[in-house]
Amino acid sequence: MFLGCRAEKIQSPRPETSGKSNAKADDLPIPRFVDVTTKSGISAIYRNGEETGNCSYVESLGGGVGVSDFDGDGLMDLFFPGGGTIQTNEPLRGIPGTMWRNRGQMAFDNATRAAALDRADNYTHGCAIADLDNDGFPDLLVTGYGGLQLFRNQGDGTFVESREPAGLLDDSWSSSAAWGDFDGDGNLDLYVVHYVDWSWQNHPYCQSTQSGKRDLCAPADFAPLSDVVYFSRGDGTFGAASGDVGLAPGGKGLGVIAADVNLDAKLDVYVANDTTPNFLLINQGNGRFQERGVSSGTAFDQRGIPNGSMGLAVFDYDHDLQPDIWVTNYERETFGLYHNDGGGAFRCLTEAAGIASLGTLFVGFGTVAADFSHRGQEDLVVSNGHIMKHPGTSTVAQVPLYLGNDGNGRFERLPFPDGNYFAEVHRGRGVVAADLDRDGWLDLVFSHVEEPATVLQQQHPQSGGHRGGDNWLGLRLIGRRANRDAIGAHVILTTTAGKQYRTIVGGGSYLSQNPYEVRFGWPDGATAVEAQITWPSGDRQIVTPLTPGAVSPVLEPTGGQPNAIP
Repeated sequence: MFLGCRAEKIQSPRPETSGKSNAKADDLPIPRFVDVTTKSGISAIYRNGEETGNCSYVESLGGGVGVSDFDGDGLMDLFFPGGGTIQTNEPLRGIPGTMWRNRGQMAFDNATRAAALDRADNYTHGCAIADLDNDGFPDLLVTGYGGLQLFRNQGDGTFVESREPAGLLDDSWSSSAAWGDFDGDGNLDLYVVHYVDWSWQNHPYCQSTQSGKRDLCAPADFAPLSDVVYFSRGDGTFGAASGDVGLAPGGKGLGVIAADVNLDAKLDVYVANDTTPNFLLINQGNGRFQERGVSSGTAFDQRGIPNGSMGLAVFDYDHDLQPDIWVTNYERETFGLYHNDGGGAFRCLTEAAGIASLGTLFVGFGTVAADFSHRGQEDLVVSNGHIMKHPGTSTVAQVPLYLGNDGNGRFERLPFPDGNYFAEVHRGRGVVAADLDRDGWLDLVFSHVEEPATVLQQQHPQSGGHRGGDNWLGLRLIGRRANRDAIGAHVILTTTAGKQYRTIVGGGSYLSQNPYEVRFGWPDGATAVEAQITWPSGDRQIVTPLTPGAVSPVLEPTGGQPNAIP
């Protein structure tokens, strides 16, 4: 029996429908997101080479966005992969990504050349960021067609491309990637998702069934490529493994997230595949996996059919202290909300959670789950946009979605006024959430295809302009026995209003990287009691007292002080 996602009636994703709401939606707070892209100084456009009219399949994926404090000044910086150019029967050429240093007050400088990031050896798509050598400075991996690039952070504002000396000699078409310590040795390993076997030698002519014009082909026209995991040797180099450690063959992967979904202190992997069954790789210890997508209930929809899956998030939407899985899918499919029943079993509760009422015309890519309004509920944001040039039942550009969590296991699509980013159509791909101006409120950054990236600042005039108040808490975990980014750790916050679960994941969204920190909000009048941290080793730590209204660093104990807040 497949516990999956039931398709419902079709609704238009055009902006005129975004204003529709019901009483429940009206009861939920609507965050005030203001487009500050021009003010920020950021000017980044992902180029996919479509202007040459080749209809090459690489044009479909688009690019992501990464956020991290690359220079250690306490402000979140941004990186955007650049894409590439395409000429028939010629090797694809890459366009360098762009690095934007945060100067504060929502202003950024283009630091691409100064950081020595103005090179692109391949046609690029995504990025994955982590501190590989535990020196306090995040390193940058870039995925794409033709290979990976690994930029080592030198700690002086510059990067050095180190793919070959690191052993990341991957020439397959890579989409997303996730860092995580899969073998428990304290060093970060790398899971790389591969897509399909497209090349100029395998470039069929396809046409739209609606217009009869040439269009991009479908995933079914290409053979899948198997994923690979690179295990760290602890000396800055990596060794590749795939089937010999239990990875499933094939897949046509687009998204990946690394999280401890069964809470056994071993980092698992969930892969969003395009029209083939999604993988749930349960970590067996010592870097070995067992594929349990089908047996867990996370591989298919209710009909027993795999979806065109892309974006991913792990979050606890119903406060049962179990990590649930959220998946964005292709048109004619509903998005997937897989409820964690414990013991490695999931149920797809898309219909019960109200998600099916969105309809099936959206092509969902990047997504984030976060408590944007400090209510103690994690809402969902989805970036949408079609891959086809001539879609028959939808539009190429589509509205993004903001889904409010009502706290009772259901989500409502929230309306936004005309002129707002969420009420207008875009060719959306990646999205990340981060507090870019350090005001306590999470902001959003969207990447698009052949359209400038957008920076949305969350503003709250009711609380003094930009102040985040004191009903929220941020924790930045610093591993000392574990990897420095503490990927795989989870935190349970206890307040007088109840308990909340958060976890630090590798990968997620779509081709994008969110910050490695956890954030909680709680209803007005409640107070924080304690935070219980479970580190990747399985060791537990109680942190108290807590400092509301701030992001506090927490050091992993090494056998001494149990409550280590520097």
